[in-house]
Amino acid sequence: MILCRFRYRPEDVDYKNCTEYRKKRDTLQVCPWLEERAEAGVVTYVVLASEFYKHWMDGLLGNRIRKVLSGKKAVTYYNEGHAARLQVYSTYLITHWKGGNRNHRLAAMSLMTAPEPLRRWGAPNLFDLWPTALHEWRVLHGLSGQEYALYQAARGISQRRWTITIPELCDADLVDNLTLALILDALLIDHYGSVVLRLGGTGGKTKCKPY
Repeated sequence: MILCRFRYRPEDVDYKNCTEYRKKRDTLQVCPWLEERAEAGVVTYVVLASEFYKHWMDGLLGNRIRKVLSGKKAVTYYNEGHAARLQVYSTYLITHWKGGNRNHRLAAMSLMTAPEPLRRWGAPNLFDLWPTALHEWRVLHGLSGQEYALYQAARGISQRRWTITIPELCDADLVDNLTLALILDALLIDHYGSVVLRLGGTGGKTKCKPY
């Protein structure tokens, strides 16, 4: 067995080496070499979050987002078991789901695997969670307020529509800081993909564009 010891360095992912940049096509929504740039350390969680949420910073919601993201250098997990639960389902997604964009499914899954009751309820219908069958509404009624907010956010990402209003996101009683952090991370995963899960606090050049 030959192990590949090659690791990308910042100079390897410089713009001058980018074929898309040289073709004057540096207007892509998401950089196709994001994984490599993250490995080189020039793209971090802070860079992606700052770029993605820069237009969300007005008003009460912007104040909450700034507070939640302050000092945050990696994705937030609900508890110790959340990361393991998400890993199981992300592996399943990669190996069994071949069609379409997987980002929104992984993003919804990051929320549905957060609390164990939500994961247990959603597991039997992993890729067909919605609409909810009538007999399952009793399960929804048993969720806590924060678990229900996570469910609604996951449903919105899956169905590509707003299921939580801006005023609700601004209300810390309806959506507490932990729940908001999980939702913000899920939106990043939806936009940038699974690379968000592998980013940590390694520094990086904030002037680099992540898209």
